[in-house]
Amino acid sequence: MFQLERDIAAPRLELRGSLTIYEVNDARTLLLEALGSAPVQEWQMGLAQLDELDTAGVQLLLSARHFLHAAGGSLQLVEAGSGVLELLDLLHVAQADARAQC
Repeated sequence: MFQLERDIAAPRLELRGSLTIYEVNDARTLLLEALGSAPVQEWQMGLAQLDELDTAGVQLLLSARHFLHAAGGSLQLVEAGSGVLELLDLLHVAQADARAQC
């Protein structure tokens, strides 16, 4: 089950649970609502509590990054666990931010 928590004090989202093909449709709606709810340009997305991630989930994260970039903003993935980093490396997704914040 995917959960999203928005940190009110900072432009930060915490992802929890699973972000796989089974959750990605609902997660997309939640992410777009959260990212579009405030005129924040620089977002962080915490991945430490993400238990499961597959290629559909990675595609959604990249889509969120593209959404913000098109609006003049950015998305920094932080605190990724070893399993998430392994998948991002396997897919050749540049994640210096996620690696540095672990």
